Amino acid sequence: MSAAVRDALRAEGFAIVRGLVAPAEVAALQAAFDRLVARARTLRETTEIDGARFVVAADPFRLHRVVWAGGVEPAIARWGDDPRVVGLAASVLGTDPVVQLLQQAHFKLPGDAVDFAWHQDASNRRYGSPQWRDVDGLGSFVQIAIAVDPMGQRNGGLAMIPGSHRRGFLADPHTGALPLDSFDPAAAVLPELAAGDALLFGPFVIHGSAANQSDGPRRLFLQGYAAPGANGRVYPGAGLGVARYQTASSARVSPSTT
Repeated sequence: MSAAVRDALRAEGFAIVRGLVAPAEVAALQAAFDRLVARARTLRETTEIDGARFVVAADPFRLHRVVWAGGVEPAIARWGDDPRVVGLAASVLGTDPVVQLLQQAHFKLPGDAVDFAWHQDASNRRYGSPQWRDVDGLGSFVQIAIAVDPMGQRNGGLAMIPGSHRRGFLADPHTGALPLDSFDPAAAVLPELAAGDALLFGPFVIHGSAANQSDGPRRLFLQGYAAPGANGRVYPGAGLGVARYQTASSARVSPSTT
């Protein structure tokens, strides 16, 4: 991981890695996401298939996400231990191995009105409960989000509150709700990502996203990794987590950053 990425994570709570995924690999992910949508359209409710959980609404159709999407898509599964991704996670967390908890395909299709309220990912990890132990004192988790399509203001890109991670866990541990005075939405920044760029962020940075107002899909590929010993929750497909080991090649990868 470059010094620029490390400094941005420390200062802002998030960082961009440009061009992590090559164009041909992006095309393969796009095709896999297309197959997930086609499969989801055959479902009437949230359904688990081969360890993958399709979170859908039938009327009108909305595909919110596919949890552990690699369970039904080998083209997605292979990214769990991709040396570029694992290398970034290991550098952020300072551990080898890291423990993969998430492999999610997120969808915002034109007109579906899917959005995500302001939140901290620490709530989803059950921070503040017996199911999570902050072993490094920094949240013990990193999310690596890869843009499958270009992502920005118009199509419901991720908006971040810079520096909000420095206040630690602010949300109600039972509901995930943030105190009304805990942040200023006007301070949000919305990174513009090209397909294949990655956005890294920790569990305390406050973020959210609006609905997709464009004519095309906004698809995002999320993989989340924890420090060993942090998680006590059972996740679809991953159980208590899958150990991913950094290889010599992952340490050599140095994509461009901003």
